[in-house]
Amino acid sequence: MSGIAVGASCDHYGATVPFLERVKRRYLRIRNRLGYAKPVRLMASDKLNAKYGDFVSSGAITIRKTPVLTSDDIFFTMGSCFAQEIRRALTNRRIACVPSYGNISFDPAEAIVDELPRQEHMNFYNTFTVRLQLEQMLGVWDQADDDWWQVKKRVPWGSASFQDPYRRGIFAKSPEILKEVIGSVNREMRAGFDAATAFIFTFGMTQVFINKASGKAAAQKPLYLGGGGMQETTLHVSSFQENYANVMAAVDMVRERKPDAPIILTVSPVALARTFQDADVVTASTEGKSVLRAVLGQVCRERDNVHYLPSFELVTYGGLARSYREDLRHVKNSVVDEIVEQFFNAYFAPSQVPSSEN
Repeated sequence: MSGIAVGASCDHYGATVPFLERVKRRYLRIRNRLGYAKPVRLMASDKLNAKYGDFVSSGAITIRKTPVLTSDDIFFTMGSCFAQEIRRALTNRRIACVPSYGNISFDPAEAIVDELPRQEHMNFYNTFTVRLQLEQMLGVWDQADDDWWQVKKRVPWGSASFQDPYRRGIFAKSPEILKEVIGSVNREMRAGFDAATAFIFTFGMTQVFINKASGKAAAQKPLYLGGGGMQETTLHVSSFQENYANVMAAVDMVRERKPDAPIILTVSPVALARTFQDADVVTASTEGKSVLRAVLGQVCRERDNVHYLPSFELVTYGGLARSYREDLRHVKNSVVDEIVEQFFNAYFAPSQVPSSEN
């Protein structure tokens, strides 16, 4: 007599397939032929999807419920432009976020600081610049007084400017004014760090430009916003090991000073605008995101109270049309809001989940 149970058959590899599983597979095949698929969503759950079929049938990417945050927490947010979107959605729910970039002191007639005051955010796109900013604000690394680039740029004070290589879009009338602005940035960053009770870091790319003079990663690609870097930097496609070391250093700097603070890590789903490698931009962008995703997974396994938010997975699995704005790079506000909503559902106690002001 056969050892196979009644109502079961064998799949292509000889494994026993129960009757209900065969029915489910046939249903999914028919549904796929008809072009129907459930919209992809995030879902906080006590039980994670263990089978891909569970994801296919539900359309849900699961996040384990881990209530480590409260509505009284102050979030230190840093990273790429996607970090800015996360911050916007948090503040819309009356969650306090730092640093308070509006407190950075400078005279617009003598200096430019990123997009302040029009937009209260500063971008740090990669693990190198995030680590360096933490080291600088915490006094681990001191920027030399002559560590700047002199550039020609149309500015309110004329055509000559002195640029900070390590933060996006900071220009000043003189080295002395630039030093004052950098000091103001560092003080506000440190004040935000000291006030924070939780941290969110978003990382976006692995191709960086290294300042030849200092060996540190520059904030942006050469000539960005009319700045320097063409002669001063060299392209470097960073490895898993380098990015792993950077993220571990960032986590450990937080953990040394804030031992109980939850840390949330994410990969930015915003694709490279362009690549400087000898590769297609989509291929280069995918490789970089894959390296960063692997790094964050490893760090979360090795450090306690460090959590991965699968925003990258939601956006990419959701598809270009559903997830992105017209440029097919930046994420729709509605999708960001969904990510933040499930972030709250996963990491806040139910009584602590705040509602949106919209």
